[in-house]
Amino acid sequence: MSFSEELTKVLKEQLNILKALELIAYDKTDIIVADDVEALEKMTREEEGYINRMATVEEERLRLLDSWGLNISTPISHIIDKVPDGREELIQLQDSLVEVLNSIQERNVLNQELIEDNLQWLNFNMNLISNTRTSATYGKDDGDKGVGNSLFDRKV
Repeated sequence: MSFSEELTKVLKEQLNILKALELIAYDKTDIIVADDVEALEKMTREEEGYINRMATVEEERLRLLDSWGLNISTPISHIIDKVPDGREELIQLQDSLVEVLNSIQERNVLNQELIEDNLQWLNFNMNLISNTRTSATYGKDDGDKGVGNSLFDRKV
């Protein structure tokens, strides 16, 4: 098998994994909006599996580069420029990889913003609840005279 064929095989596998991760990122948005913590945990475990698989394939790609005497830090575009055959397919794969990675990154930023908004909303509500449980009266004794056990247990 030639270098370009081996590289094409590895990049296709990476692209397939990234497409699966992209679907997960989009599904996570719906789950975050629905506030389904259990589904989010399940989705995160599934995502971790794909990430681990991606790490294995990346190691395979690095071994491939090393076995062909290429520096592992060489950008893929420079490698493609030097490949005599299969260049068009490699360029298409590179473009697809970049496109999917950008999509994942954009979606992950959105998901992070949604999670941060949820956390701020929770903090706001927790502060609201804790403020209603404090005394609304001032006086000499520092007891729990004005503190109630309910949101609506306040003296007027």
